[in-house]
Amino acid sequence: MVLFASLGGSVSAQHEPTTMWPYLFEDFTDATLYFRSGEKGKARVNIHLLHNDLHYLNGSKIFTTDNQNDVARIVLPDSSAYMRCENLYVEVLDETPQAVLGRKTTGDFDRLFQGTGAYGTSSSTSATDQLSSLQLGGITNLNYDLIRVERENGQTLPLSVRFCFIIDNQIVNANKRSISKLLTKADQKEFNAFLKKNKVKWNKVEGLRQVLEYISPLLAK
Repeated sequence: MVLFASLGGSVSAQHEPTTMWPYLFEDFTDATLYFRSGEKGKARVNIHLLHNDLHYLNGSKIFTTDNQNDVARIVLPDSSAYMRCENLYVEVLDETPQAVLGRKTTGDFDRLFQGTGAYGTSSSTSATDQLSSLQLGGITNLNYDLIRVERENGQTLPLSVRFCFIIDNQIVNANKRSISKLLTKADQKEFNAFLKKNKVKWNKVEGLRQVLEYISPLLAK
């Protein structure tokens, strides 16, 4: 049985990050933070797309912490949730006791810097080298009021968006091959029949919810 479903769009919907505002959410938002220690707290936060770290807002000052993995989950006012796993904040789309269906969004800085030179060769240096000279909001500039004003002056930041599952505290790609590896030979055969019968599409949330519900009892064995 599915325990949690994020209904409607998250606060990041319809938001286009830029190099001056390289954040997942359109603005810093109040959130409830659940720590691995069992403690709970509240803060105004956003997810920075360079290292997928949680940034905090105090007055007009943006700051971050070194203990990013101390936070297990954040929940926003619209009930959307983000789970910390493998140094990433993964949006929770659905979950059971055995698995989480998620969506991971990261900044595609390689694509940002990618250009085409003569004869189709790349004219860009590595993203790491170019990042050092890039004025990046929330990194080189920690003044909230200033980067809010200048957010539209930056370049559009391409995003990499991928569906995934979180199983046993590990991110598993949302595809047939990755999920099949978690099942026994007998369960794999029945799983293939299930996918065919239901015409599951791996790029659709509805299809992935079907997969989540199907595999959860198998993972509980």
